[in-house]
Amino acid sequence: MSEGLARILSKQDFNPENFVAKLTFHGDQNELLDMKQKVQILNDETAQALKKNVYKNYTQFIETAREISILEGEMYQLSHMLTEQKGLMSSMMEMSLVSDKAVVEGPKEEEEQESPEEETRKNLAFLLEKVDGCSSVTEVPGRQLIHDGDLMELDTETFTSIQRVHAFLLNDSLMIATWIPNRRGNVRYRFQGLYELDSLAIVNVKDVGPVKNAFKMLMFPETRIYQADSTKAKRQWLDILEDTKKKKVAKDKQRKEAALRLVEQQAVAAEVATSPAAETSTSFTLEEEDIDYLSADWLLELPEDLDMCIAQRDFEGAVDLVERANAHLKDCPRTPSVKEFRARIDHRVKQLTEGLMSELQVSPERSLRGGPRAARRAVTQLIRLGKSAQACELFLKNRSAIIKYNIRQLKFEGATALYIRCLCGVFFTSLSETAREFMKAFPNHYGCFSAFVVWSKQELEAFVATFCRQVFESKSSLTTITECVQMSKNHCEELSAIGLDLGFSLAAMLDTPLRRVIEESRDQLVEGVKYRAGDDKWRPMNHLNKIDCDKFVNDMSEIGLGVIKSLVYDECFIGLTMNTTNFAKSVLLFSEDLLKLYAVDLEEFIADAITTVFSSQIAHFERSLKSPNYKQDHKFILKNGQFVLESLMSLIEVQYKQHGIPFPAQLQEVNNHYRKLKTLANT
Repeated sequence: MSEGLARILSKQDFNPENFVAKLTFHGDQNELLDMKQKVQILNDETAQALKKNVYKNYTQFIETAREISILEGEMYQLSHMLTEQKGLMSSMMEMSLVSDKAVVEGPKEEEEQESPEEETRKNLAFLLEKVDGCSSVTEVPGRQLIHDGDLMELDTETFTSIQRVHAFLLNDSLMIATWIPNRRGNVRYRFQGLYELDSLAIVNVKDVGPVKNAFKMLMFPETRIYQADSTKAKRQWLDILEDTKKKKVAKDKQRKEAALRLVEQQAVAAEVATSPAAETSTSFTLEEEDIDYLSADWLLELPEDLDMCIAQRDFEGAVDLVERANAHLKDCPRTPSVKEFRARIDHRVKQLTEGLMSELQVSPERSLRGGPRAARRAVTQLIRLGKSAQACELFLKNRSAIIKYNIRQLKFEGATALYIRCLCGVFFTSLSETAREFMKAFPNHYGCFSAFVVWSKQELEAFVATFCRQVFESKSSLTTITECVQMSKNHCEELSAIGLDLGFSLAAMLDTPLRRVIEESRDQLVEGVKYRAGDDKWRPMNHLNKIDCDKFVNDMSEIGLGVIKSLVYDECFIGLTMNTTNFAKSVLLFSEDLLKLYAVDLEEFIADAITTVFSSQIAHFERSLKSPNYKQDHKFILKNGQFVLESLMSLIEVQYKQHGIPFPAQLQEVNNHYRKLKTLANT
């Protein structure tokens, strides 16, 4: 039967309304229960079949994914083999071409020798294919690859393995690259760092315990330990590194001697400049002219001086040296030696930039009590290096951490208004201080000011989130909430003195929670009116003695209801009910709080809330006048109505005038209900 029911329900032209109509035509309850049971059985069978299909499809999906993974690995292997074959064929072709040139051209080989740029590109071409991000390394003329191999980097304290690296020893530096686990194509490594041999020292590490075949590299100003695969590989690395360093030192020495000889030649040429043979005796080769640009003693010692300044954290001195070098090399042609020297300086500039950025970076162990003035030194030097964007970002992140730290130091004492006063003081004071320091740190960098405005708004959003948790989610009274909102607005207006106006953003962020609080307060007042209306017997208030009556009148006068004094008679009676006086007191406080929260966007909403509360009390007057139980009290009911609709409403109108807000039309219409009450009383 379930299969037949399934066929009926699965038809394309199935009409559920007709099916149900036929089923209920006879009105047989047993038949309906039987059909319900069949539908339930069909539902269970369908669910079970669906589960089986899902499990079957999931199994097939896993098998397919496994096959794809295997095929992907085979494709990578095939790609690797093709790449090696291509490299081998290229090497064979180059060897063939070189041998042909040697045989055919012979003596002309020196004349058609490749330029240094082409030779470097040929020697380091495979680096671009294997290492990601090393293009700047291959651009230095004359740079050659000496040796390379895999190493394991160890922790300097625990000697545990950190990562697998591949080291490339060049004739002037050492490049470290990390392995890419999920590589694509020919790229196997990712560039990590380049260290010049001048600032590199190799120290042998004895085999102790699990640490074997390791050696230490003192990469100024860092220290790292690497482990080779075997003792032979370790010895090979130590020997080649030492030999390469010696060759570089010898080459640098020759260059300095050539520079000194060039200076002497220039001095001699100056003495014989007036001789007829001056034109021929003062001609120098391209290499001598190239060395001339770098012959100054301070320029030759510049890399070492920069290393010293960075190690001593003399950032101002380091930036001065960089600017001096840039000014000196500004008009120099891009000869091979100048390119190499610029690469060495750029490497130091990178280290200097990292050191300056570390001054602004936030970390758990770094103190955050320094304030923005402590960061101005690093910001100034980064700007001088042309890193104003990075300086701006790190400066603002540093300030965000300081603001969060200061807010976390605040202790919640239990009084919401007291905590919010401290919170506003900390946040807006920090924001104002940051704005002043920002203008001092980034003068004439107007592009950074937009970033500061965006950052200020983000920090304001974080402040409002904390503010809302403490104020709106703590079930505070409307008066307390009003006081807290006023404090935040007043502090926000003070920022306008420094040109930062966030008042509109603050109002927009607080709009939704304020509307919700106003609605909740309005609904509470309406429920209070309904609750008191059930116990209202329309009897004047009797304080039994003059002292208690005078005390009550004084209390009401303090909240603005001094008009009640005119309604006292017989020393202890007041011509209003307790319900009316409680309503007047609550509405007067309610309207005062709402007007303190006034904003243009909330104008209609506030007026509607006050009108709704008055309407609930007017409805109580109307029900009482229509009730036969209070026919003899119509005059007294009208007296209470007149007090609420005229005297109380006039006090609210005064509140509007005191806040400089136009009296809304909704409340003006409420006053006209008194005539309607008089009409009901006369019927």
